Formats: sequence, structure tokens, C-alpha cells
Amino acid sequence: MNFRTFSDLNKLINKEIWKIPNDISLVVGVPRSGILPATIIATLKNFPLTDFESFKQGKIFSPGRTKKNLNWIDNISQAKKILIVEDSCNSGKSISQIKEDVNTLNLKCETIYLAIYCTERSKSFVDMYFEILKYPRMFEWNYLHHPLLGKACFDIDGVLCNDPTPEENDDGDNYKTFLLNTICRIVPTKPIDCLITSRLEKYRELTSLWLKKNKIIYNKLIMMQYKTKEERLSHGNHAEFKAKEYKKQSNSIIFIESDSRQAPIIANISGKPVFCIENQTFYPGGAKFEMKERIREKTNIRIIRKIKSYIKKLK
Repeated sequence: MNFRTFSDLNKLINKEIWKIPNDISLVVGVPRSGILPATIIATLKNFPLTDFESFKQGKIFSPGRTKKNLNWIDNISQAKKILIVEDSCNSGKSISQIKEDVNTLNLKCETIYLAIYCTERSKSFVDMYFEILKYPRMFEWNYLHHPLLGKACFDIDGVLCNDPTPEENDDGDNYKTFLLNTICRIVPTKPIDCLITSRLEKYRELTSLWLKKNKIIYNKLIMMQYKTKEERLSHGNHAEFKAKEYKKQSNSIIFIESDSRQAPIIANISGKPVFCIENQTFYPGGAKFEMKERIREKTNIRIIRKIKSYIKKLK
């Protein structure tokens, strides 16, 4: 699984920004995903910006208080070189349709097509790309609407809804009220393969009612089998439980977790990818990831030993 975060996108654009000509008259973002990289590029280079639908209507976004450069245009007819930006190119159908639409406008200027991410097969559809990214792939800005959610596992608390407060998490009436009425944070638009939660099995009905009310479609719901909150807390194995259940799901290729402490543990034990929304970090899982974690752990141990040794000498 190749997963790219907002941070990855920003870092890549900053790294490759030198490739974009300095005489661009206008940056055009293709809705919706292309608007994000287009905005970053236009802001960094101080170029005029618009989205594709506005572009077809001859409209340019207001620069606000941004200082205009010497070649700043006030209308599209003044443009001499236009950069049209997509976040990714796969089959080439979308960018081909964009090109057809542009041709109908009979523009008298140069047009450059940029896709931030391409495959080896699709790079021929654009004039410029920043990274070759193989399938399967997901982006932080579109994973909630991705067909691969059918091969994904999700945590519930902290992901689909907020975590309960200490007052709500009483394993009694307050918790039942939380389960039925907590606000939905995000709503995936594609069916999820499996929900794996530390919630107790006795709350399955209330959890199912909330999921149905918020139109979250899923295949399986896996919950902890402990009888009480105290029993669950005494075992303290939330991450281990999620990891083992995730590993059992042979069809699943990514886990969406809320807790930055649990995410790397889930990735290590399962050997499969985890995306943590708390710190917006992707943990690839597998042998290479486990080796990196072991190296980091050993390094930390050595540093701690050196500090302790130094403190003893000072005494």
C-alpha cells in the first residue's frame, strides 16, 4: 500500500517546485483534489489562481492582500502560459477530458498539464509529474471516498466519532447516552470492510444503531469480549487486540487508527499498514518497519544508558 499524507504532498511540492516555470500566468486546479496542490503551488510561486470551473467562465480568484508580481493578470485573456494541476493521474481519462474542455475554449496561450502523482503508464498523459506512485495507493485527502475502503479496517472512537470524556466513559448510563448520541466526525462514502473497536461486545446493539443513524456502511464489527470496563482496562491490550484482529482479515490492506501510541504497535504486530489520524502518520508495517522500530528502540536505550552514566559521574 502506497499512502501519501498532506505533509507528504507539501514536502514533495516544495522539493519539486523548481521544475515549474517562473513565467506561469495562471494556475488552475482541477476540482476537487487538484485544487489543493494548485493552491500550494500558486502560494509558493505567487501566481494567480483559479479552479477549473471558474476558469471556463473566465474568472480568477481574488489575490486578497497578496502582493502581485510584475506579470500578474487581471483576466484570463491576458494569460500567456497556464498551468493546469491534478493531484494524480491513473487511467488518463480525467486529464483527457480536461484537455478536450480546454480545446473548446480556443485559448491563445501555452498550456502545461501537471499531475503530482502518476504511474509509469499514465505519465504520458501529462507534461509534468512529481512522483511515480504504484498501485494500490491512497491519499489522506481522498481515503474516505476510496474504493479500497472495501479492504480497510477502521477504529471507531477517535476516528468516526470523538473519544468519550472521562464523565461519559462510566460503563453505565452516561456511556450509553454517548454511544447513541455522540457526534459523527467523518462519514466514509464507501463501504468499510471491518470495524475493529475496543468497545465491549455488550454495547454492540447501541453501536450498530449509531452507525446506522450516521449512514456508515460496513461489513463486519469486531468488539472486545470483556464483561466490564475494569476488566478491559486491567488487561490493557487495546492495540494488541486490534492488531491481531486486523491480521486475521486477509482481505484488509490498511487500518485507520486514532491513537498515535497504538498505531505503531498495530503495524508491528499485524505486519500491515496503519494510518494514524492523530499525528497524520503512515506506518507501513512489515519486516522493514519492524527493523526500523527495533533500531530506534535500541538507539533510545543506548542514549538513556549514556545519560545515566554521565549523571553518575557528575555525582
